[in-house]
Amino acid sequence: MNQEALTKKDRMRIELAVRKIDWELDGRVPRAKKRQVLNELRANLTEAAQQVGPEQAVQQLGDLNTLAKSYLELYRGRFDVRAGAFWAVIAYFAVQLLGLALFLAFRAGVAAGGAHGASYSFELWPGFGPFAGKVGAGGNTFEVLIGSPADVLIVVIAFAIGSTYRRIFARRPSQTSR
Repeated sequence: MNQEALTKKDRMRIELAVRKIDWELDGRVPRAKKRQVLNELRANLTEAAQQVGPEQAVQQLGDLNTLAKSYLELYRGRFDVRAGAFWAVIAYFAVQLLGLALFLAFRAGVAAGGAHGASYSFELWPGFGPFAGKVGAGGNTFEVLIGSPADVLIVVIAFAIGSTYRRIFARRPSQTSR
C-alpha cells in the first residue's frame, strides 16, 4: 500500500487514535513535546497502515489510554492545567455554596431575633468578599459578586495548588545512609 492508497476513512481512523492520545496529554505535557509525540505517532501509524492496514496499525498500539498514560509519565510538564482547572472550579463552587449557607443562616438569625422594620446586611470584607446579603422587613436580597477580588484570589490559589499538587506531594525515594 502507498500513501495514495489510504482512503479518507483510513486517515480518519489514524487521526482518531492520535486525537485520543492528544486529549489525554492536553494541558499536562508541554506543547512542543506533545506536538513532537503526536507527529511521530501519526507518521508511525501512517507507515504501519501502509504495511498492514489502518485497523491493524491502531490495534498494534494496544490500549490507547495506557499508551497515553505512559507518555504522560514520561513527558509530564511542571503544571497540570487540567487538574488546576478542576480544583479552581471546585473552589469557586464551594465559595458560592458557603455564601448561600451564610445568607440563609443570617436570614434565619435575623428572623429569630425578632427583626423590626430596619435593614440588616452582612459582608465579610466590604468591597472584597464574594457575597453580600440584606435582610429586612420589606424582603430579602442576596447578591453574589461574580469575579470579586476574593473569588479571583481563591480560584487562583486553588489553580496553583491543583496544578502542582503532584510535584508537591510526590513521593521521593528515601535516602538511607549506612
